[in-house]
Amino acid sequence: MVIEAKVHVSGIVQGVGFRPYIYRLAVRHGLRGYVLNLGDAGVRIVLQGRKPVIRAFLTDMRSHLPSIARIDTLDIEWSEIRSILRSFEIKKSSVNRTVDATPDLPPDIAICDDCVKDLMSPSSRWYHYPFTSCAACGPRFSTITDLPYDRPNTTMIDFPLCDTCNTGYTDPLDRRYHAQTTACSKCGPTYGLFDRLGAEITSESPVQTASEIIKSGYVVAVHGIGGTHIATATTTPTPIRELRRRKRRHQRPFAIMVNDVTILKKFAVVDEFEERLLQSWRRPIVLLSRLKNLDDSPIPEESLDLISPGLDTVGVMLPYAPVHHLLFESTEEPALVMTSANPSGVPMYVTPQEIRGNLREIIDYALIHNRRIHQRADDSVVKLVGPGNPVFIRRARGYVPEPLHFGGMIEAKRVLAVGPEEKATAAIYQKDRVYLTQHIGDTDNVESLDFLLHAIRHLFHLLDIKELDGVAHDLHPEFLSTDLARNLSHEYSTQLVPIQHHHAHLASLLVDRNCSVDTSIVCITADGFGYGSDSTAWGGEILLGDLRGFSRVGGMKAHRLSGGDLSAKYAARSVIGILQNHLSPEEILEEIAGAPLGNHLLVSEAALNTILEASTKHVGTVLSSSAGRFLDAAALLLDVSSKNGYDGECPMKLEAVAQEQSDIRIEPEFVSSDHGTVLDTTESLIQLMDLKRKGAHRRALAYAVQSHLGVSLAELACDVAEDKGVTMVGFSGGVALNHIVTKHVIDLIESRGLKPLIHRRVPPGDGGISVGQVASAVAQLS
Repeated sequence: MVIEAKVHVSGIVQGVGFRPYIYRLAVRHGLRGYVLNLGDAGVRIVLQGRKPVIRAFLTDMRSHLPSIARIDTLDIEWSEIRSILRSFEIKKSSVNRTVDATPDLPPDIAICDDCVKDLMSPSSRWYHYPFTSCAACGPRFSTITDLPYDRPNTTMIDFPLCDTCNTGYTDPLDRRYHAQTTACSKCGPTYGLFDRLGAEITSESPVQTASEIIKSGYVVAVHGIGGTHIATATTTPTPIRELRRRKRRHQRPFAIMVNDVTILKKFAVVDEFEERLLQSWRRPIVLLSRLKNLDDSPIPEESLDLISPGLDTVGVMLPYAPVHHLLFESTEEPALVMTSANPSGVPMYVTPQEIRGNLREIIDYALIHNRRIHQRADDSVVKLVGPGNPVFIRRARGYVPEPLHFGGMIEAKRVLAVGPEEKATAAIYQKDRVYLTQHIGDTDNVESLDFLLHAIRHLFHLLDIKELDGVAHDLHPEFLSTDLARNLSHEYSTQLVPIQHHHAHLASLLVDRNCSVDTSIVCITADGFGYGSDSTAWGGEILLGDLRGFSRVGGMKAHRLSGGDLSAKYAARSVIGILQNHLSPEEILEEIAGAPLGNHLLVSEAALNTILEASTKHVGTVLSSSAGRFLDAAALLLDVSSKNGYDGECPMKLEAVAQEQSDIRIEPEFVSSDHGTVLDTTESLIQLMDLKRKGAHRRALAYAVQSHLGVSLAELACDVAEDKGVTMVGFSGGVALNHIVTKHVIDLIESRGLKPLIHRRVPPGDGGISVGQVASAVAQLS
């Protein structure tokens, strides 16, 4: 008997070659019907045929999906046939909007192997064409202006297809059928090569010429999919050193791009999991450990030291755009520095005008294209904090705007969260999903705040959000993002929901691990700074809570630090604050004399006395329980690093020099506070200094102080969990990116018979704060 099935599919089913796949599969099974994009609500498939054949089709559909596609829900409605369809076809996409639709918006996808073959084959129409793509790969998020995902709703509308490309675009059996970013050298975007003053360099092949220029030692801007990189050669340290001088970026690590994993393994440790991550269609930057023995490395040790100064890791990615493959084809370089062109804290440069206007003092040449970038998207950055445990440092290209599915919430709410001040993202909750914006950066400047607002409005447009039930924000009253939240709350006539920073960390972990709204955990939240409920600076906290609320039940002892934001930059201020009530000024001076306290200010007797007097009078000081500042202090006392020239520099370098030595330990000493038992970090540093005086090796001490922090916080958290009958203990905050601290937190929790929760889908640092804010706000509002 012939029957009809109406199938509704949701998931990653738009912009990934899903409809052509369905067409070919239906034709192969001899079925009639159609497949239709529902704009913002998935895909509808109508099938007519015998029921066993339709069932076989559905089984095959799930079994042989395009590599990037993902089916989350599949609903089938069986019925008798009312109107016989004569064939199977792909219907024109619906433009109707669905109330509270939760589309899985496609992220940018790395070039596929088939397109790489086209790119490198002299007989191909796309030979050496730097914008080739197909239905299974290419830009998505960075080009989309509206839904459904069709060419008129992308920036490729600027490039009408030539007759030959249109033939493939309209042929259901062609790999480029409905590939919205497809084009060729006759009809598509092009690159041009320019000198630093903006004059165009005449060249038949601008990409090849740029590659040769890079090989010659010049610094070149490369306009890409979601922003702009600055590229240099790596086989000689000279251009890397020159780039650091020009950018005034003396210590912050650069990312590099390697053409081949085989080459990568000659200077970095790559396990199977990391290799799969590097080669995935998402193509993130992965932080890898450097090999100790670099005898076979094609990159000189001096170059690697300049790429990631003072660190034992290097951030590596593989080519993800056609232009990257072409750059490597025309050079003998094993790797290229590929660092963001924009200064720290400023949005990525995406227009030719921005590149020419802002980079002329940094670059020698610029490789610029004429395809509009509608949405900026930095490279995503991932680090393994244990075997098979990847965590996001930055969630951006390749992942955004793919939503986080979270089944533990009330479905009816639409809430926005504007995130923290540093490493900001915004998040939108709709129905059972959380949509993150791309990485925004630090929103302490107008440019980044405008970028944040633009990213929010873009997601509102794609999700058709016209009303809000609330706007969540950080407790800090002076953040620009708090002002933005007030403005948006007024615009949408909705309420503000302030969320404490570390509660947002806890809540983000609950979302990450898909816990229910009523799940309570004890959570270690360790980072540099978060505005506390008592208006002090928190950063080493044990919280007991769920999505709706929390209690502060322990953590790290608070100390009075001088200089406000200067204490986050100069480690000497942390040392002074932590030790001032235990050591004399002379003893402190003996440990850190000459260390920087600020611009052109060093630790001296006079400077130290001024700081101590200010601390006594509570002038220009802040009470801080920060784990980040504790690690800064340890880094300075061990002569590892004295200044955070970039966020986390001191702790990262402390992590890099550490080497385990089992007989070197720092024993925790706990004291009482008004919010529970806390780790006495003064005693921790005193023990560290005593071990140093006794001749313990710096590497062993670096490991000991970090393992001590992890064990101590985990002991406190487990004590609370056992006392309250809670079975899960979480770890969140920027310090959760430290693999030594994380290892000891997990080991201690498991040894106590409790379940550790660590991040997987959401950054543990401030890039995940908006997720926690939005989830907590929804829970409170419901």
